Amino acid sequence: MTQPPAADALIPREDCKQISCVLPDDGSDKELLRGLLKEKQITRTKSTRCLGLAVLADAQTKYGNLPEPVMVRLVDVIVPAADAEELYDYIYRKANIGRAGGGTMWLAPVVMASPHLLPDDVPQEKV
Repeated sequence: MTQPPAADALIPREDCKQISCVLPDDGSDKELLRGLLKEKQITRTKSTRCLGLAVLADAQTKYGNLPEPVMVRLVDVIVPAADAEELYDYIYRKANIGRAGGGTMWLAPVVMASPHLLPDDVPQEKV
């Protein structure tokens, strides 16, 4: 009698990396996600609104006090490992990270990711 494959063996796997960015809360995250979908067909993305502390600007405060937090967007993008360097450069340019207060970004390994496709009939977000 043969054993059924382990549950993990049934999950399709793909070697991926995660690109994360902290962007100002000025709509640049939406423009980035639209570009990733339309120009690069990347669907594994998310943008989260959160408080940032001295990430996008110089922290100027009195000694012993913390700087005031500001609203920022944390964007995470899962990309195929083979395309990670190219997409890192694309995200840097598309999100305009190099501008003053434009944000920061990093690339990290992912333990596991499974392919994700959206159905064709899902309506796109209105601008």
